Amino acid sequence: MEINRALIDKFFAELDDRSRETLDTAIDNVVEAKKRGGKVAVVTGSGPNIHEGVTTLVAELITKGLVDGVTTSSAVINHDTVIFQALA
Repeated sequence: MEINRALIDKFFAELDDRSRETLDTAIDNVVEAKKRGGKVAVVTGSGPNIHEGVTTLVAELITKGLVDGVTTSSAVINHDTVIFQALA
């Protein structure tokens, strides 16, 4: 899979300053945790917290080794098994 850097840069540029800073901090935290041999988990609920398709993106992060676990609501478990297939 080829990374579309232009698209990523476009999305990043469209964020407000606070969101860009928050995203950069989150990325730095994940990188540092992984460098130390730590684990990264996604903590999410259902409804407006997790939009259709986001579970596929989370599953990709699991597949790539960036996310090690997920905690979520029963609604996500009942309706979208893609995350759990990636963890298996």
